[in-house]
Amino acid sequence: MGSSQDNCVMISQEQLSNSLASGKHWIAIDGSVYDISCWCQAHPGGKLVLLHSAGRDVSEAFEAYHPHWVRQQLAAFKVGQLDSEPLHSYPATADQHPSRLPQCASPASQDNEPFHDVPSASSSPNAHDRKAGVQMIDREAQQSRQPKLTAADRLKSVQNALLAQGLFHTSTAFYIRLAACCAACLAWSIWCILQQHVVPGALLLGLFWQQVAFVGHDAGHNAVTHSSKYDGYIGLVVNACIGIGPSWWKATHNVHHLVVNSLDCDPDIQFMPLLAISPRFFKPVFSRYHNAVLHFDAAASRLIPYQHFTFIPLLMVAKYGLYLQSMKQLMQGRCYINRPWETCTQIVFFAWNGVLLGCVQGWVPRLQLLLISHAAFFVLHLQICLSHFSQPTFEGLPEEDQDWVTTQVSGTMNWSCPVWLDWFHGGLQFQIEHHLFPALPRHNLRKASLLVQPLCRDLGLHYHSPSFFGVSSSSSLL
Repeated sequence: MGSSQDNCVMISQEQLSNSLASGKHWIAIDGSVYDISCWCQAHPGGKLVLLHSAGRDVSEAFEAYHPHWVRQQLAAFKVGQLDSEPLHSYPATADQHPSRLPQCASPASQDNEPFHDVPSASSSPNAHDRKAGVQMIDREAQQSRQPKLTAADRLKSVQNALLAQGLFHTSTAFYIRLAACCAACLAWSIWCILQQHVVPGALLLGLFWQQVAFVGHDAGHNAVTHSSKYDGYIGLVVNACIGIGPSWWKATHNVHHLVVNSLDCDPDIQFMPLLAISPRFFKPVFSRYHNAVLHFDAAASRLIPYQHFTFIPLLMVAKYGLYLQSMKQLMQGRCYINRPWETCTQIVFFAWNGVLLGCVQGWVPRLQLLLISHAAFFVLHLQICLSHFSQPTFEGLPEEDQDWVTTQVSGTMNWSCPVWLDWFHGGLQFQIEHHLFPALPRHNLRKASLLVQPLCRDLGLHYHSPSFFGVSSSSSLL
């Protein structure tokens, strides 16, 4: 692979689409075709992400998730060039279609003479109209020679504008202040618990977990240091604080971003038999993530009719499920950072929380601390779920002719909030911008929205950004 002969091989769109059926994992990026079959197991974003991408043009997705230096590694996987129709068409100009010329000449001049031989302004009262017509045709011809911008072109122009404004640069001061606030929140929580003020201590502990989880989300997207190594270290620290493993997060979240709101591919909307966000779940759905059939069984038939009552209570206990999934990933799945270190940080979390519970006098107050702190964490789950659950869903992979921008915007929704409340949402209030530019630091998402809104308007996409009450009312689960 990667030889000069490979670079000259022309691969048709049909060959690309059928590559997976023939046992090959080919993808197209900016007109080049790459065989990533041997890279699937080692891919930092997970194998399933590449399997869902096989046989497709993933130029926009690649650009969104990879730093520029990764392109230098692609040459080793190249097998040829994509033989496809030109992206841009150039309509015929006026000189190719004389019939488009304005018929404004006087009867005396309507002969077989060329158009440029018309009388001058001093000799014909209609010359001004002729001149204006020629100028109009010239403008139209000039515009027609401009290639029609695709959604990918427009997205790239927005990305270039973000780069020019320095919005992909992380503010160190922002994260220093955030770390100080989280430390103060934890210290206040511990003080309250030591003073046996269990309820306020539990609420503060839940707030601490929520805010640190946002940092883990940033680090998982390499949006803090923009280095997978150092952001991985941050992920380990986050794991020690909240007990949610970075390996489990990467395994599910990267797939979620690629196929957002796909009923059978997106693990973040598959909660049978507890919740069904689409009537399609009333029939069996094969989950490509869990590699199992999601049945509408007896349990689902009893629980789903009441999901608008059970939704919030389920979110209040959801963190316990994340512990189990994180440990299952550590024991049975792939570890994306370092298995011993991730195991140690998981143990550290349960250790310091066990000590904290031991500082509370009496079993009832201890139970209060345990339940209330985890229930307070429901806000994070609510912020995530409502940003996607009320949006359209689909089955399988996105249509091959559907652009990346449409896929991401149609599956996400923002939360409109004042600037002073941005800290509380941790960047999740700008889900549209985040899904288009995952590596963009969250403190710059609001500025990015000023460029994304015109992008959506130009492409005819609905930029959905209701208030909290508007988000809540749009969800069938509330």
